[in-house]
Amino acid sequence: MIPPLTPTFEAAIRDVGARGPRFRIAAAERLVDPPTERREEAIEGLLTLTNDPVGAVREAAYEAIGELGAREALPRLLDAFDDGHFGARQAAVLAAGRVAPNAAAEAIEALLEDERPEMRFAAVWTLSRVGHARPERLSIVLGDPDDEVRLLTVQCIGELNANGQVEAIAALLEDRSNPVRFAAAKALVALGDSRGAPTLRAALHGDRAFDAAIGLGDLEDHASLEDLAALARRRFRSPILRAAAARALVRLGDPLGVRVIRNFLRSWRIEARQYAVELVGELGLIALLPDLARALQRSADIEQPIYEATLERLAPKSAEARALLASMRQTNHPP
Repeated sequence: MIPPLTPTFEAAIRDVGARGPRFRIAAAERLVDPPTERREEAIEGLLTLTNDPVGAVREAAYEAIGELGAREALPRLLDAFDDGHFGARQAAVLAAGRVAPNAAAEAIEALLEDERPEMRFAAVWTLSRVGHARPERLSIVLGDPDDEVRLLTVQCIGELNANGQVEAIAALLEDRSNPVRFAAAKALVALGDSRGAPTLRAALHGDRAFDAAIGLGDLEDHASLEDLAALARRRFRSPILRAAAARALVRLGDPLGVRVIRNFLRSWRIEARQYAVELVGELGLIALLPDLARALQRSADIEQPIYEATLERLAPKSAEARALLASMRQTNHPP
């Protein structure tokens, strides 16, 4: 079925009462962006849609309320935590966090102990996204019976740099879920703890190899040197993956890493070349400036911002980088 065209604001107000649910959903999506002088009218329309008999329409209405920042709708959103539609009640939690992060924080935190796993998940997600996540509160769901809740929680706590939760995260290295174990290892990297290194090392041979290589490089895990070198040399693996392994090798002081990055600066594959350019800046590889300059001469216009960003990072340490950056800017932005 072809979706309806985006309605005008007038049509959206009218379609709040349309017979077809898809038109009411389209109306909710349009009411997110009302003319300034008609904001109250948009909120009234969205509140009407929160009483719709179709769950998908209510979900769209809650999402729109969150995007519009309609704090006036907070009481309705809090009531919707018990909406009978799975997606609608999750959308209401996120919307409540967006429109009133302070006022809604206590009610959202209470959901961390809710019997419904999707609500615990929504609470963790919302608290971590609106800036009201307290690691000590989130830690109560690190042992959640639901794999997805544990996975999200350990990821969020890792992003919060919650050093006080290091031991609780380390315990998840023995979790029954492989994704949770890997997420725990990554979170420990962010906290400067090397206990997850064996988990990351084992992942170098699977579909999480990129993140594993990045983590091992950040840890400067010398026990991984041989595995990382083998990965960097493997010609039939993804160039981005091999470059990530090379990044780790540079951090470990192995010259193979610089050689691999130099080769990718010469690559005909734009994604590999761009990542190599980024790594030159991140790792401060001033020795590769001649290679960077040659790559710049052959680069497409779309690549210019990446080269400029890398040269900006190298400029404080290198007169050659400063000169190349000035020449590049003069060429791209003549007076």
